[in-house]
Amino acid sequence: MSPSRGRPHASSREMLADAACELFLERGYEATSVSEITRRAGVSRSSFFNYFASKSEMLWYVFDARIAALEAALRTSAEDAPGALRVFAAGEAPETLALAIAEARTMGVEEELAAGRASRQLRIAAAIESRLRREGRDALQAEVIAAGYSAALVGTVWRWAALGAGRHRLDELLERALGAADELLAPPR
Repeated sequence: MSPSRGRPHASSREMLADAACELFLERGYEATSVSEITRRAGVSRSSFFNYFASKSEMLWYVFDARIAALEAALRTSAEDAPGALRVFAAGEAPETLALAIAEARTMGVEEELAAGRASRQLRIAAAIESRLRREGRDALQAEVIAAGYSAALVGTVWRWAALGAGRHRLDELLERALGAADELLAPPR
């Protein structure tokens, strides 16, 4: 068997994200180009676009993978919607996003984070609402419950970053947040 060529997929993606964060801290988000990121990471510009569609995607790629897993679980899981939400707590921690949250002002990513957070929270809420409607909830009830759970998931990621991502386990914080949301939002059984 011949040895594989090039960097492994995950390490190149992580190298690009690390290089981008370094540059965002040094120069700011807007002042950093994709070419500078690829130069710092030691990969080609085309390699960048094999992994990411844009600079902003670098901040969100792990978080977006968690959302995709959540959407799949909400579509296919035999558990009820609150049970299916537990999949969001599994997987890789969004370390790049956590750094961006903690250093938002220094990196100049406040607007990107605000817009990205809002759109992703709405995406999560829509997936939860759809599942709740399939489970027989009326439209208003499904929308309100979905908004609460979505806020709990996204807010916990922000809280985890603010507490110091490396000092706390995201999965444990998410489980606590979901437990609190269950008590507030789930119907009496």
